[in-house]
Amino acid sequence: MSARRQSSPPRKAPEEKMQGESHGAAADVVGMGTCTVNYHALVPEAGFMKPKQISQGLEVSLGGATALSLIQLARLGVSAAWMGILGDDEEGSRILRDFEAEGISTSCIERWEDQRSPFAWVSVTPNGERNIIIFPNVLNYLTPEKVDATMVGCIDGSLQFHTDVATIPLRTTLQAIEIAHAADCMIFTDIDTDPIYLVEEAGLGRRKELEAVLQKTDVLKAGQRAAMKLTGEEDPGLACRIMHETYGSRYTVVTAGKEGSYLMYNGEEWPIAALGGPAVDPTGAGGAYFGGLSYAILMGINGEEAGYFASACAAHACLHMGSLALGTLTDINAILAGVTPGQEDDASQD
Repeated sequence: MSARRQSSPPRKAPEEKMQGESHGAAADVVGMGTCTVNYHALVPEAGFMKPKQISQGLEVSLGGATALSLIQLARLGVSAAWMGILGDDEEGSRILRDFEAEGISTSCIERWEDQRSPFAWVSVTPNGERNIIIFPNVLNYLTPEKVDATMVGCIDGSLQFHTDVATIPLRTTLQAIEIAHAADCMIFTDIDTDPIYLVEEAGLGRRKELEAVLQKTDVLKAGQRAAMKLTGEEDPGLACRIMHETYGSRYTVVTAGKEGSYLMYNGEEWPIAALGGPAVDPTGAGGAYFGGLSYAILMGINGEEAGYFASACAAHACLHMGSLALGTLTDINAILAGVTPGQEDDASQD
């Protein structure tokens, strides 16, 4: 996968024109991270630099690593809330509708007038290759001061706080992490693209802010490319070990697509095999994995067993085009039992 971020935001944030207020959310898990409306086009070949391609299908769905981890948790029965800002456009309205349909609390979301909500263009080939272009838009203007002023109550009382390194300025993420630490929340951080590019070229923040985010994280997940950029190591298992030792997370995970994932917990390590059938569209698999791991930890499941539960969640997310092919507990247990959801009828006729 490759991901591109919108160029650095303007130096001056727009004047705030809010619709609604933020209130505390009574949720076990709160997230502040990437949340987008994804426009998925099925194309013959990967790459946005092709002169022209004819789309063979279009799917519009909610996306973003943090948003999807929260939706995965909600489908597994955990109360969840997303906190942040959206524009007053149709994408913002769709995000709210989709969150409410999933049972995700929206009481910690503000809408700003005359601003665009975040969205992404995603091209997917028949064999599951992807390219993603992200437009963070109004998320560029989420500041530490805004988090302090209106969102502290959203984190207080929660058990876990989810974020990612992708769209929200790192200094804002750091402030939210500090609040979560003070509230005794477990911190989950997802890095699903090149963090060095985000810092050095996309203007997300400074390298020392990135390092601070990683060092304050309890459960750290990185895609294989992100892990390689952080460690200089191409082998995902070794990269996982280096990250675990460097940042001191309780859990460290490196996901490696069809190779599965590598998980370390309190110094022990396990390779976790990929589960399920052939991938139709892997978009959303990372968020599903993190949501599944979060659920397992909440349920007191640790180590290798937690990794396989997360792997089953990721497998289900790959079964259909779009980023919302996330499973329920029944679906995930079926994959763990070796049955791909949708194949039960075929199996009963054998």
